[in-house]
Amino acid sequence: MRLDKSGNPYENPSLARRIATPILRVLHAILPSKMYDALYQPAFNYYQSQLRNSYQRKMEAARRSGDTALADKMERVFRVMKYSLISAPGLEHTHDLAQDLVDRGISGAFVECGVAQGGCAALIAQVAQAEDQGRECWFFDSYEGLPDPTDADYENGKTGHHIRPLPKGSCLGTYEQVSELLFKEMQLSRATINLVKGWFQDTLPVERMNMGPIALLRVDGDWYES
Repeated sequence: MRLDKSGNPYENPSLARRIATPILRVLHAILPSKMYDALYQPAFNYYQSQLRNSYQRKMEAARRSGDTALADKMERVFRVMKYSLISAPGLEHTHDLAQDLVDRGISGAFVECGVAQGGCAALIAQVAQAEDQGRECWFFDSYEGLPDPTDADYENGKTGHHIRPLPKGSCLGTYEQVSELLFKEMQLSRATINLVKGWFQDTLPVERMNMGPIALLRVDGDWYES
């Protein structure tokens, strides 16, 4: 993981992504939206599946090498990859931050603001429950996707350097979908996991006193208001 000038981790995009991004932007500009979506989604799904297949091979190689700790971390990451738009290095870094807090015995809740389909939430909840059954996790989201951007989100007529625009409802993971991932597929305990539905400005002031100290705070709100 490389660091930027502020000492924060970042990753170089893959060659495939560097090639695909400008092509997709051109296609989005010239094709009708329905045609673009019909091309984009299958291509994106294939790209994601290839990333997961590659990561699985690396995980299996780590297991064969006898590096149990690395293989266990990679297995946790692999289990959530298809539910997250965060890259594997980003998920690994988040896992390492959560695991470090557990290892050093730092108390406090694990909190995520912006859950989407729940992949990253499932990852940090796995860490929290693996060795510290009493640590609470709080996962805040609208559970109905993004709201419309406001004027503060636009610069030169754009809301950012997205491969495609993020209309209202983007990044959707419903309350039911995230619950199924956490409690059925991942078999995590409901006792210490709190899913809070609503807009941050409405829910955080209400729940702040219930959370107590926060050990890990992951903020992934896309628009200025959030």
